[in-house]
Amino acid sequence: MKKIVIILLAIMAFMLFLSDRSKAELALNPRPATIDDLMRIKNIHDVQISPDGTQVLYVISEPDVENNRYDRDVWLAQTDGQKAFKLASSPQRDDNPLWSPDGKTVAFISDRGGSNQIWLISPSGGEALQLSDVHGGIGSFYWSPDSKKIAFLLPDLQPEEKKKRQEERGSPIIVDDEPRMVHIHLIEVTSKKTWQLTSGKFFVDTLSWSPDAKNIVFSARPSPSIPDLFNTDIYTVDVQGQKIRKIVEKEGADTSPQWSPDGRMIAFVSNDGLNEWIANWYICVVSTEGGEPSNISRDFKEFVTSCQWSSDSRTLYFQSSKGLTTQLFAVSVKTGKVRQVSQGIRVHRDFSFSHESNRMAFLVSTSTTPSEVFVSPMDEFKPLCLTRTNSFVDDIDLGKTEVIRWKSHDGLEIEGLLIKPVGFRPGESYPLLTYVHGGPSGKFEVSFSPQIGGSSPIQGESYPLHVLAGQGFAIFMPNPRGSYGYGEPFRRANVNDWGHGDYFDIISGIDYLIEKGVADPLRLGIMGRSYGGYMTSWIITQTTRFKAASLGAGMSNLVSFYGQTDIPGYMEFYFSGDPWTRADEYTKRSP
Repeated sequence: MKKIVIILLAIMAFMLFLSDRSKAELALNPRPATIDDLMRIKNIHDVQISPDGTQVLYVISEPDVENNRYDRDVWLAQTDGQKAFKLASSPQRDDNPLWSPDGKTVAFISDRGGSNQIWLISPSGGEALQLSDVHGGIGSFYWSPDSKKIAFLLPDLQPEEKKKRQEERGSPIIVDDEPRMVHIHLIEVTSKKTWQLTSGKFFVDTLSWSPDAKNIVFSARPSPSIPDLFNTDIYTVDVQGQKIRKIVEKEGADTSPQWSPDGRMIAFVSNDGLNEWIANWYICVVSTEGGEPSNISRDFKEFVTSCQWSSDSRTLYFQSSKGLTTQLFAVSVKTGKVRQVSQGIRVHRDFSFSHESNRMAFLVSTSTTPSEVFVSPMDEFKPLCLTRTNSFVDDIDLGKTEVIRWKSHDGLEIEGLLIKPVGFRPGESYPLLTYVHGGPSGKFEVSFSPQIGGSSPIQGESYPLHVLAGQGFAIFMPNPRGSYGYGEPFRRANVNDWGHGDYFDIISGIDYLIEKGVADPLRLGIMGRSYGGYMTSWIITQTTRFKAASLGAGMSNLVSFYGQTDIPGYMEFYFSGDPWTRADEYTKRSP
């Protein structure tokens, strides 16, 4: 009997050894990525740290392949690294969570009742309760500082004539039809009483409460059309008297206002009167009484899209591109001096700050890791990862991503990314797929979804890059002149020059990789979407070097594109006029 027990124990030990060995071999020899792997990736967004800095709300979007949609749920994690849990979940949409300023309640948007409405839930869990019940559905909302009210944006009711026409004839596009405006509405949290605060022929973009909860500052434009973004101004409205006052009126875009905690100033993002599509946007401040705004970030040479105040009203924080990364910056309101807060060759985004500005939460992504939630003290950047949402990616060989730099035909230094094929061996050349980004003022960055602008690791890309790398392709992603992240002069370098300087930037990068022995000159492919589609179609009319091309949403005829696009001003900027005054240039640059 004793001998049998010893034999059984030996067999069990050997089986455990084999199990451990197989796990070790899997870790040492991960497999290439598949399409199914990409469809398993969960995307994180809507990060919100609690007022006291001890908890973080975020949303996980999980692919539901069977129903062809993303299932979005609200999660909550402790900033000390304890296990996170699902706070609000339903088969429908649950996202855009916001803490009440007193930290006692979480509001979020859900369509579990049929349309997008505001729901409330305790941060300790329990059943969610519906707060709003309004027509059309709510897009965005904002707690009052006293946690007693919520302001939200809502489209005007559709006129009966239009509603009847839509029921009878569907939804035709009617040029110059009267657009539906969006206005500010308020709801009391306890009574659920709702009323409309603003009205008139203007479209409200964003808003912010005054610290005493008596006023609201908002940005608005004449219509929801994209070109009217450059006709945005800043207003305030008295919550009691509903008196609207314009405090910033000038050429160009003036948007995303934020009331300072001390109640004395309003910060906003502006192109500072320069009505151009790719001009820098800056952070400006103006007195709550009005007057001449001050551009406090004039010396910062990159694009700014939003900002947040520090608790002492002395600093404004903002995120912006820096080369192949995205970082957090801080600018002094008094001196205009800018300092970089976050560090590392990674993409940092979606920052949220505690009430006392002593702790922040944000997302971090790398070339091999989809976005995860991090926290850090604000006096010293020491990021701590709170989530491991896509840990299965650790067992997949994604190919090594490298930052590369080379000189273009005119000596201009260009930067880009190279994903090496899985199993890459130095000295061996591989088929090379060149991937051109959109824009042209987009960019590639060192994140799991390299092309900026996507809302998820899948939706952000037109091509399954990691799958292609697993099938033996090297993938080249250049940031040619015209890209964000390298300053306004670089971004302007392809104005009136589509298909010339940027063409040589891309081709010289391919030649660089051929010279380095990475790319096989006889096995080249080119691909891209939007402006990347334009460049793909342009490049294959200039050279026969490529064996395959894939383009999506590209522009092969710039004259016809001008007549079809909803942003004709974009083309007028890049080509210094319309096709009637610049016919030769539009024709010359058409693939």
